[in-house]
Amino acid sequence: MENNTILIVDDVPINLKILKAYLEPEGYNVIEGNNGREALKMAKRIPDLILLDIMMPGIDGIETCKRLKADNTTKDIPVIFLSALTDQNSRTGALKIGGVDYIAKPFDEEELLARVRIHLTLRKQKIQLEKYANHLEKMVEERTRQLVHADRLATLGTFSAGVAHEINNPNTFIAGNIQVLQLFWEKAEPILKKHLHEDKSNKVLNNIDEIRDIFSSMAEGSRRITSIINNLKTYARQNCLQKQESRLSEIINDSLKFLNIGHKNKVNIKVDMDEDILFFCDSQNISQVFINIINNSIDAITDDQLHVIISAKKQNNQLIIRIHDDGEGISKESIDNVFDPFFTTKGKAKGTGLGLAIVSGIIEEHNGKITVEETSKKGTTIKIILPIGGEV
Repeated sequence: MENNTILIVDDVPINLKILKAYLEPEGYNVIEGNNGREALKMAKRIPDLILLDIMMPGIDGIETCKRLKADNTTKDIPVIFLSALTDQNSRTGALKIGGVDYIAKPFDEEELLARVRIHLTLRKQKIQLEKYANHLEKMVEERTRQLVHADRLATLGTFSAGVAHEINNPNTFIAGNIQVLQLFWEKAEPILKKHLHEDKSNKVLNNIDEIRDIFSSMAEGSRRITSIINNLKTYARQNCLQKQESRLSEIINDSLKFLNIGHKNKVNIKVDMDEDILFFCDSQNISQVFINIINNSIDAITDDQLHVIISAKKQNNQLIIRIHDDGEGISKESIDNVFDPFFTTKGKAKGTGLGLAIVSGIIEEHNGKITVEETSKKGTTIKIILPIGGEV
């Protein structure tokens, strides 16, 4: 059995003895503290779980939990509150500040151990998922580092497809296991709810929705991996364009509707163009161009809201489009590389560096050109030139 470490915190010595008597025979390593200050100090040892009393002198359990969740080194440690307070406000308040469970005193041994096992299992699953995600992102970085040079770009499509396939296999395994856990919980939840109504002492699990949230966060991690895979597939795929005469304003409106769903009031977009501009293109691909460019700007902003101006005009049988944002701008050192696949200045938490590479590929397939026309501390302007009739 894996020897998980559990920190128990209570100012009553007899309660600590009882908890140790329950936990140690199950194979858990138990460390203990008598007050909030000791809890904060011992939490630096990163136990797998914390059993925390609420009513303690000095720093009480609520304040202790707040400080644990505010510290990056301890914020992910699950906290189960133990308290003689049985009113709904106390339970709800404790869960709102980050507790994963609430057990009323005096507690039952079997119930306590069951909840401890549940939360340790969930904690283990979450850690494994994070390790999978980090490992897969590192694998993508390692496998693609050599491909940033222009003389290797010709082989990038085939390579990307292979990497996407390699990532997809373990991610499918992860996603499948999450679904199994969710299906299990669908069956287990009604049983717990039934027990909740039958138990007059009100000691049964009462934060069932919290477990659903944990499963959802695990599923979100898997979906993030899927997003990376889809970006790789998009870049690797050789598109067969379906060009037809399209209205630029309609394409932009469709793109803005999509962006509004994802970012709501985070971006303020102004469109300055003739409503009747028509040109031959694959409208879905061109819509993806606007979405990717503006998403890239949103990821780079430091203020609460991004302002974007999209302008377009016809000139010598060409369509000139400019997309200007008032974001943080692109450094001069990065301008020559922004359209290279897997080049990013955002860090691994915000993407794979494929957004602008996909944009560049779409524009090239339309026999057009894309450049960074201007960049400064006041923003960036990207210029796109497309043939109106779809010819070279």
